[in-house]
Amino acid sequence: MAEKIHKGGEEVYQFKYSPKFIKRVFKGIPDSWRREAWYYTITNNLREAEFDDNLKRTYNDLLRVSSPHERQIDLDVPRTMHGHIMFRTRYGQGQRILFNVLRAFSNYDKEVGYCQGMTNVVAMLLTYFEEEKTFVILTHLFRRYNLHNLFIPGFPALMESFEIQERLTQKYAPKVAKAFSKVQITSSAYATRWYITLFAGGVVPNHTLLRIWDVFFLNGFNVLYYVAVALLKEHQGWLIDTLVKGDFENIMNTLSATMEVKNDDRFMRSVRRMHAKGEAEGLIESLRKKYREQD
Repeated sequence: MAEKIHKGGEEVYQFKYSPKFIKRVFKGIPDSWRREAWYYTITNNLREAEFDDNLKRTYNDLLRVSSPHERQIDLDVPRTMHGHIMFRTRYGQGQRILFNVLRAFSNYDKEVGYCQGMTNVVAMLLTYFEEEKTFVILTHLFRRYNLHNLFIPGFPALMESFEIQERLTQKYAPKVAKAFSKVQITSSAYATRWYITLFAGGVVPNHTLLRIWDVFFLNGFNVLYYVAVALLKEHQGWLIDTLVKGDFENIMNTLSATMEVKNDDRFMRSVRRMHAKGEAEGLIESLRKKYREQD
């Protein structure tokens, strides 16, 4: 399945990128291979991994630099994945490492600095990668999938995401879109947490999140729009019935809580169908272009 090679100052696994590999990713990467496969895909099939040893040295240099965001990071760290044994102990090893990576990155990308939501992303990465490698993966995520614009002041990519999700919901889940429109529920009312945590902020159960991240690492940020629509479709019947009853508060509480997915395989097949069709039509880029022309 994979060949071990030397790259970026360490031994890594080279997978054969093929339709079979893509199919395997959508079916769910075996957890024992997830670390290696995520690194392979986020580095553009290892083509962008050549200088990762330099990033590790940069990380260690940044650890010696204070950050104006330290206080807020310290406040947010104990609130993050506190149910996970790695992060349960205040000022334990897991929380210290999480703090270190976030502080270092706040100095690496000073325009972003630190934003709530990043803690969830980094904590999730730390469950699969060691401290230095987590920083490396984080920099690749920001560079390759333009997460920079998701977190900078004004959150331009987040505002754009709301608009794209609205249009995709109208196309793929028109009944939900119509029901939400009647009571003026927009994606901005509930989906901020979805996007700024890359769905890692308790949006879905962990087993579903891992499947989402498998395809996110493979296909990039655009696939998350289809994940959002698939999640609304998953709960479509309940959402519409509850709105008919006029229980607006229950709807908002549900959209702000962890949303269960009954069958991960079926859910990811739905994501893959929408994503494949949308990519073939150039749908996201078309919606993005229209949004930016209006801005």
